[in-house]
Amino acid sequence: MKHARSALALAAALLCLAAMLAGCAQLRRLLAPADPTEPPIPGNQTDPKQFVRNEDGSIDYPGALQGIDVSSHQQEIDWQKVRGAGISFAILRVGFRGYAESGTLNLDERFAENYDGAKAAGLQVGVYFYSQATSVAEAEAEAAFVLEALDGRALDLPVFYDWEEVSRGRTGGYATMRVSDFAAAFCGAVREAGYRSGVYFSQSYGYRIMRLENLLDSAFWLAEYNSYQSFDYAVGFWQYTGKGRVDGISLPVDRDIMYMQAEQRPEDGT
Repeated sequence: MKHARSALALAAALLCLAAMLAGCAQLRRLLAPADPTEPPIPGNQTDPKQFVRNEDGSIDYPGALQGIDVSSHQQEIDWQKVRGAGISFAILRVGFRGYAESGTLNLDERFAENYDGAKAAGLQVGVYFYSQATSVAEAEAEAAFVLEALDGRALDLPVFYDWEEVSRGRTGGYATMRVSDFAAAFCGAVREAGYRSGVYFSQSYGYRIMRLENLLDSAFWLAEYNSYQSFDYAVGFWQYTGKGRVDGISLPVDRDIMYMQAEQRPEDGT
């Protein structure tokens, strides 16, 4: 009888462990049978041992370029000093949709200023739009807004789609929303206009809500605040901190890495 109780206790423990593992969205995705109709997502090929954290908090990786992403929150920026601090690229917020139910579309008030300054300083430039879309139609409207705001400006890097949940805003309860469809619609419109497209996401979003296999025509920009990139899949851009310091910017700023392969356009065949 004692052995039977022990066996039952062990079985119960194993069932609890199995339930915990089954509740892990990442494992569910990784262990799910492969769908032969979906393209594979390239795996992360970075070597954790080759990431180096510098005294100023920046992180280097062999061959990677240092960058920042900014918005009007960083206020006035001395772009020549930024370039002198070793920053090679900048991803600028071009605009955003409001959190409220009305969800108005807004231009970042410093976008034109930041674009001109970064370009004049010799940085490679890309842009991002902060989305609060709740439908494909709204994502398409956001893309149209961005294209109008760009007004033909040349970009070296992609136009990124940055969708984030705001729990008390219009995107609360995102589990019922087809966020990957929003991203695909936005990115498709951007590419049709002649720009490269990209998608920004956290590790959690990358595993749980973004169907990355349906977004392989776009560059991936990962937010993971860590000493090395542990995300399972390959990305072109990595935002590694939101509290960076860079000469020429008085406030904390997001710091990023651009890997070598991110500079290779899909149409290059390289």
